[in-house]
Amino acid sequence: MDAITFLLLLVSGFIGGVVTAVAGGGSFLTFPLLLAAGLPPLVANITNWVALMPGNFMALAAYRSELAEMRQEVRAHLLVSVAGGAIGALLLLWTGEARFEKAVPWLMLTATSFFALGEWIKARLDALRKPRHRPSRRWLLAFEFLLMVYGGYFGSGLGIVLLATLAIAGQASIHRANAQKNLMVVALSAAGLAVFLPSGHVIWSYALPILLGSSLGGYAAVRFIRRIAQRAVRNMVLLWAIALTGFSFWKYG
Repeated sequence: MDAITFLLLLVSGFIGGVVTAVAGGGSFLTFPLLLAAGLPPLVANITNWVALMPGNFMALAAYRSELAEMRQEVRAHLLVSVAGGAIGALLLLWTGEARFEKAVPWLMLTATSFFALGEWIKARLDALRKPRHRPSRRWLLAFEFLLMVYGGYFGSGLGIVLLATLAIAGQASIHRANAQKNLMVVALSAAGLAVFLPSGHVIWSYALPILLGSSLGGYAAVRFIRRIAQRAVRNMVLLWAIALTGFSFWKYG
């Protein structure tokens, strides 16, 4: 790998780590660079998936107090995250390169739609925070399971939809919701790592600069997470996601 590619992956990993920890959507920045660097789509997806995990893990430090308060209530959500993440990862390896390549444009469209509509969904579902209007816990966990399967398979746009789901569950605090979201994604990632690492699809020479950058980005988000203008970050990521989705249909559709 040449120095310019390494630097681009490092910088994109840093920005992706910040975006993933704060608003979700960091993979929209790193996944296309891995494709541009010449990795096949399936390998690029798995390499990117593994490399961005530290951003969520580092962000947990910003929410120590919130996580301590939710220690009992998140156990079922963590079990769902582990099970769904493992199934999604196994599904990705089972479908193989050819099917995944054909699915990339539609996955990108789905992820971009999730990302674009997340705030609208949360706003329209404010009424569901009232106890008498909330869906049952069983239905919420079932929906979270489906999201985690998607997360293990592809994952882009997962964070913002998960935040909307937590809003349905009655989580009115954005900081508590973000804390739970990052914790669930870390549990999902741990399950996925157990599947992906033995598969041989992680190209470490490309993963390491993103991993290092996302770790630093996650740490930066930890220090400044309550000051970052999330809307500005999300708007920039959304524009990039729309452009990337159009490119994906042109190349793989």
